[in-house]
Amino acid sequence: MKKFAKVIIATIMLVMCFTLSACGDKYTSSYSATLMVRTNTANEASVSFDTFNGTYVMKLKNKGDSEAAITYNIALKEGKIQVYYDYDGTKLHLFEIENDYSTTGKLKAPANNNIIYIIIESESKCSEGNFSFILERTE
Repeated sequence: MKKFAKVIIATIMLVMCFTLSACGDKYTSSYSATLMVRTNTANEASVSFDTFNGTYVMKLKNKGDSEAAITYNIALKEGKIQVYYDYDGTKLHLFEIENDYSTTGKLKAPANNNIIYIIIESESKCSEGNFSFILERTE
C-alpha cells in the first residue's frame, strides 16, 4: 500500500511540473508538418516546410526601449495561411497569403514589449512555405 501511495504522489508531482512549465508562453504551437526546418533566436525566427497544417508560434525578444522594425520574407506555393502578431497582449492580424504568393516587407515593432509573438495559422494543408522574420533596431 505504501508503494502504491508513493507512485500516486510521484505521478501527481510529475503532472504538476509539466503543467506549470507549460504555462510560461502565451501562445502554443500545434501542427502537423513534413520536412520542417525551424530557427528561433532572440532577433530572428524562421520556418520552412514541405507541408504544414495548424498553428506555429515564433518568439522575438525586443531588448530595451529602443524602436525596432520587423523585416519579413514570406513565400507559399499552395494553400492559405493567416499571419498574426501579438502587440501589447492583443493578437493582431497582419495579412493572409494564398497559392503561389511571396512578399517581403517591414513593420514597426512595439518598443515597450519584451516579447513579440509571430503566429502563422492554416486551416488546411499547405505546401512549400518559407517564413522569415528579423527584428532590427531602428535607433
